[in-house]
Amino acid sequence: MADIAQEANVSKMTVSRVLNNKPGVAEETRQRILSVVNELGYSLQSPFPISRPYIVAVLIPKHTTVYLGELLGGISAAAEQLGSGLMLYTQNMFSQEARKDNTLSPLRSGLVNGAIVIVPPNFDEVVASLNDCGIPFVVIDHHSEAPNEASVTATNRKGMLEATRYLLALGHRRIGFVKGRLDITCSHERLQGYMEGLEEIGLPYDPELVVEGNYMKASGFQGAQKLLELPNPPSALIMSNDMMAFGAIEAARVMGLSVGQDVSIIGFDDVYMAAETYPPLTTVRQPLMDMGEVALDMLLDLIENRRVLNLRRQLPTELIVRETTGPAPR
Repeated sequence: MADIAQEANVSKMTVSRVLNNKPGVAEETRQRILSVVNELGYSLQSPFPISRPYIVAVLIPKHTTVYLGELLGGISAAAEQLGSGLMLYTQNMFSQEARKDNTLSPLRSGLVNGAIVIVPPNFDEVVASLNDCGIPFVVIDHHSEAPNEASVTATNRKGMLEATRYLLALGHRRIGFVKGRLDITCSHERLQGYMEGLEEIGLPYDPELVVEGNYMKASGFQGAQKLLELPNPPSALIMSNDMMAFGAIEAARVMGLSVGQDVSIIGFDDVYMAAETYPPLTTVRQPLMDMGEVALDMLLDLIENRRVLNLRRQLPTELIVRETTGPAPR
């Protein structure tokens, strides 16, 4: 099952659903898995067993978002299927002050068997705490250069490259970009994809068109407002996540601009609200539910000392075109 999941770039739980003919898997993904099964000559009928139920700590950022909710949905679905329990911790508990106060006693006491860390704002402190506790962990949407660190991300660079190419194909040549938090690698990878897209057609990188955000809606509003107030404003904006894109849509409206006509806007994540906002948001979809499932799947392998084929998993992104983008104004 691990071989099939690796080849199809999904979790073992998703493989299990397909082989047991259960709902909840996109038809394209189902066919890809069945194709891999045929290629490898496997026929599996049940999930990969774990020797006993485990308790997993899920370390979440202080500020909750729809993105976080969808990741937790994937983690909890996988935990339910495998009979594992979850404990939520905020990452503020991993500051040096908290460690001195022994706030981490639930981890040190052996109550949990492993941890999943979601976009840590204080990565070094979190990792130091987990290493002190001696428990395995998997990081979502961030990775360091440590060779034995397990992580699950999406194809951030490729996804943002495709978004930039799409706007360029629509005739946009001044494209603004609002960065995410630069303390996590996914933000750098998305910025890299934007820069590579410009470079492909010989457009120079213009620092004036790039501003910093923090993945929250308010920073998207402020970043978009700053860019759209330039003497020569961009005709399109790429935001590093959907929440900031929602803020950008509001900023454009406040300035009397028609989104999709006067200015195009693209987000990243494809949270469920992206299809429900007005106008519906063009965005880069990363498979958040699957990322949560794969992270728990990998963690249980580490807990049980099973061989992990790839400690750094990247799941595919997809550009979803809706109504916030259109041809560049003449």
